[in-house]
Amino acid sequence: GFRLARESCKERNLHIRLNKRLVRPVPFLVPLYRGRGQSRGMMRAGMMIYEFLSGFSNQRFHRFTTREETLSMAPGLPADGLTGGCLYYDAVVSDTRWTIETVKDGVRHGGVAVNHAPAIGLLKEDQRVVAASVHDRIGDRAWEMRGRVVINATGVFADRIRCMDRRDAPPLIQLSKGTHLVFVEEDVPLSVTTVFPSPLDGRPLFLIKREGCFLYGTTDDWEASDPGVPSPASRDVQYLLESLRRFMPEAQLDRAKVQFVHSGFRPLVSARGSNHDPSIASREDFIEMHPSGLISVIGGKLTTARIMAKRVLKRVVRRLDRTSTWAPCRTHKLSIGGTNEAVAEGLSHWVKQCPRMGSYFRILYQRYGLDAHDICAEAMMIHLGKHLDPQAEPIRAELQYVCRHEMVCTLEDLIDRRPGFLYWNADKRVERLRYGAHVIRTELDMTDEEFEQQLVAYTQHLRYFHALPQELLSRPASQ
Repeated sequence: GFRLARESCKERNLHIRLNKRLVRPVPFLVPLYRGRGQSRGMMRAGMMIYEFLSGFSNQRFHRFTTREETLSMAPGLPADGLTGGCLYYDAVVSDTRWTIETVKDGVRHGGVAVNHAPAIGLLKEDQRVVAASVHDRIGDRAWEMRGRVVINATGVFADRIRCMDRRDAPPLIQLSKGTHLVFVEEDVPLSVTTVFPSPLDGRPLFLIKREGCFLYGTTDDWEASDPGVPSPASRDVQYLLESLRRFMPEAQLDRAKVQFVHSGFRPLVSARGSNHDPSIASREDFIEMHPSGLISVIGGKLTTARIMAKRVLKRVVRRLDRTSTWAPCRTHKLSIGGTNEAVAEGLSHWVKQCPRMGSYFRILYQRYGLDAHDICAEAMMIHLGKHLDPQAEPIRAELQYVCRHEMVCTLEDLIDRRPGFLYWNADKRVERLRYGAHVIRTELDMTDEEFEQQLVAYTQHLRYFHALPQELLSRPASQ
């Protein structure tokens, strides 16, 4: 609803100001066509509402572009009937980098984080949940994690945890699956992120320019499968490719040019049997207070995660102690991993030390904030030939930092969930792991055999989760 949209816009603008290195504004182009799609008047009204919900504090206001300007930004667009476009600004963030940085910031403020340790049960005393039992998959041991309050904020797995508390707990979430395709930037005749309605059903689709590629999607369909295996389905890929073929046929962006496939689940608040379109289902969050003391939070968006946490924290405070005075929430004033000013000063220091590495230093500070200081120092020593290993490359410093300080336990962790090493191509990911094998084995304390086993497992993971479905590959290219 309007409340969620307003909160989302407000939070986005807050993070653009507070966390510039992680969240950045980018232009989105909506082409306008005569006799189809949104009219200029409807688009203007929509943009005014969008900017009103943002409190008129967006980085830049929308503007309409001429036909010539639209084609210069997006030469691959069909020219027939094109009247111009609308350029508006939103923000992009690396969700995995944002998540890791948030966890690290929590640890800096006194928290404890564990990795590869799923909850296998809830422990109760006098009918009250007092702990979670977790299985340490790396050490193959079970642990009890106790707390005065236990919060279930497990996304797609929330209903599983709720059933540990009450076996007959009715489901509260529905899974909506979204699938994206990835093309290399050189194959896409656009220079800016472009939004267009699918010619098949009118749903908005995005070709988002990211890190040398275009991320294209997304689908939005209810799914009733295991939440832990969001594998791409043929119908999702076919829907995306057919929509693109009909909208932009001359670009010839067919399945042969797909570099990577990515699917994921959105845990939406259940519509209790409703068959409505998942693309219009509410993304609002819901907090459930269990009689056992367990608190579950479901739904919501990454953009509003801070607000969701604040709402949950208020419930925790009420449950713990109504009489004591608690410090007010300050997360709206705290940058993640260092203030913008401190990050800029740190970057400036290292660029002055070694101007030739300035572009790489800038990337490091964007990824790691003030933690980039030690990485830059080590990378510069390698660059200047002062490292003990004469064959070392500057990226070795980054690899060592991530393995030592970001809870990397597996090869999949390293290359899938720490986007400093992100390649939108499965073969390149495996190639980079093999290239850095000697360093990775040392840092993760792996034998040659363990490394090879994990590499085989990761290769299988890529085939299952990030490649075109096998049944689609077996068909003739013309289908």
